[in-house]
Amino acid sequence: MQSLEPSPKAALGFVSGLSGGAGEGLPVDAEDPRWQLALRIAASGSLGRSELLSDFLIYIVDRRIRCRTDEITEQRIGVSVFGRAIGYDPTDDNIVRSYARKLRQRIERYFATEGRDETLRIEIPRGGYTPIFYEHATDQRELDSPDVLPRDTASQEVGKEFAVALNSIESSFPAALTLWTAIRRNIRPGVLLALVLGALLGTGAKLLVNEKLLLSPEEAALHSLWKQLFSKDRDTLIVPSDGGLVVMQRIIERPVPLTSYVSGTYKTALKIENPPNVSELLKLGHRRFTSVVDLDFSTRLAQLREVVPERMMIRYARDLRIDDLRTGNAILIGSDESNPWVELFRPQLHFCFQFDPDPDKPSGFANLYPRSGEATIYTTKGREDRTYGIIAFLPDLTGMGHVLIVAGLNTAGTQAAAAFLLDPKSMAPILQRARTGHGDLQPFELHVGAGNVATNASTPHIILERIGLPQPH
Repeated sequence: MQSLEPSPKAALGFVSGLSGGAGEGLPVDAEDPRWQLALRIAASGSLGRSELLSDFLIYIVDRRIRCRTDEITEQRIGVSVFGRAIGYDPTDDNIVRSYARKLRQRIERYFATEGRDETLRIEIPRGGYTPIFYEHATDQRELDSPDVLPRDTASQEVGKEFAVALNSIESSFPAALTLWTAIRRNIRPGVLLALVLGALLGTGAKLLVNEKLLLSPEEAALHSLWKQLFSKDRDTLIVPSDGGLVVMQRIIERPVPLTSYVSGTYKTALKIENPPNVSELLKLGHRRFTSVVDLDFSTRLAQLREVVPERMMIRYARDLRIDDLRTGNAILIGSDESNPWVELFRPQLHFCFQFDPDPDKPSGFANLYPRSGEATIYTTKGREDRTYGIIAFLPDLTGMGHVLIVAGLNTAGTQAAAAFLLDPKSMAPILQRARTGHGDLQPFELHVGAGNVATNASTPHIILERIGLPQPH
């Protein structure tokens, strides 16, 4: 795997996940302003702690500066940055496209915040990955000091900026009319700005109060959960299940562990074993299948009022990387049979999926720490009219973020768990019990049961509840 020079990055406190030396060909000039800009962005807070995003940026800038743009292709990026096998098919794996969208958003954020004073800018045009650089023309008035502007001019500039916003609220807030009158009388800019900010803050406070008044106590309780999962400070990834993986595992009668799933070695093992219809089995491992239930749930999550659109992404399970679970919140849909990433959180679970290839033995949700009177496994074996699901709210791998697992024994089980989770009346009592004295939520876990009518869940209800992480004896 090709890589880049570590020395200039180390000087900025940035360490790339790419291994090795400077790469082939002429070395990058450490003083090249394009290279220095890329390093500043890679080390910035806008990219967070995502090594993959930083490596993506450094790779494409390195190839651009070295005039090796023929290597800036989706296939080459997938191999060099994301560790895909040589010859992998990008049409079946959109990891590069997914991260490119994310990188473009983070670069825009950098120039809007900590990099707003940069005169050199970088852009990754849509439809490709070769970066372009350009000089950013700074507003001359800012360079010439705004304090010397005539009073009338300053009033007009501020007035233009806020006129539309004020006109939109003046019918509801009489204070806005007073403010607009002040603008017309050329109030001093400093006083004007203070009045404008005060009016807008007052408006925001009223709107916030009104929003809270519109929420029932049950909705407010569920609102507290979504606010912890959807944040302006962290990405939130919604990860539907891999339906093809489930079918393949049922045929080969053994589970695929996470390490094999991420590396793709389970496909190599199938080729070596060469079972009947191996080519069809491998297609299941390459194609992207998920259930309508997962898609419906993902859509409903995306429509929540708490969602921060620029921070929410839907990522197919096969495209997820452990780096994503370290730097962002995640909502994992499906048990570890259909979404192997759940395996990472098994030590924090009270209930986990247990698959037994022996048809005479039950598969289901195991109750790892049963209390008096509770079953040790909840299964649909012999009871096809029943189904089960789990809802687990847990700390992420770093303890800085959150993970929500919504899983079922089958699509009906996932549907039951999702329906229960989205119902404020069902969730409110549990969330009240999980709330700490500081208003945050403790980890909690729910085992949900429901009727199964033609693979559709009916009347989901809670069977078991756990507040806090497991405390093994």
